[in-house]
Amino acid sequence: MTTVLCIDDNAVVLQLHKALLEGKGYVVLTAPDGATGIAISRKRFVDAVVLDFNMAGVDGTEVVSVLMREQPNLPVVISSGSVDEVPESLKWFSDALVQKGDGPEALLGALERVLGFRTAAKRSPGKWLPQQENN
Repeated sequence: MTTVLCIDDNAVVLQLHKALLEGKGYVVLTAPDGATGIAISRKRFVDAVVLDFNMAGVDGTEVVSVLMREQPNLPVVISSGSVDEVPESLKWFSDALVQKGDGPEALLGALERVLGFRTAAKRSPGKWLPQQENN
């Protein structure tokens, strides 16, 4: 089974992501902040991370920095309320970027792309996949 770690300081968003992803067959781990997310990623195997970038304390940029050092092949999907506010440096190191308001299909599509991409090639900086239209 594919395990996804969702890191977001909004409990409602975490519940929604968990329900959506579990409904699609994923095993979902949740973390209410960046520090907890990093700790979980060190203890449990995860196939991908869905990460809010704007969090108090350890923010998304810091989480990605740690993940890139410790698990450079781990796909990261940035989930943001405003993609325009996501720093370019974070876009550079993420594998996909989705706007929270775009609905569940945007998140599911991004996860499917990065998980498929991960199996096709090793991850390296700059592998960001922009949101694509449904075909």
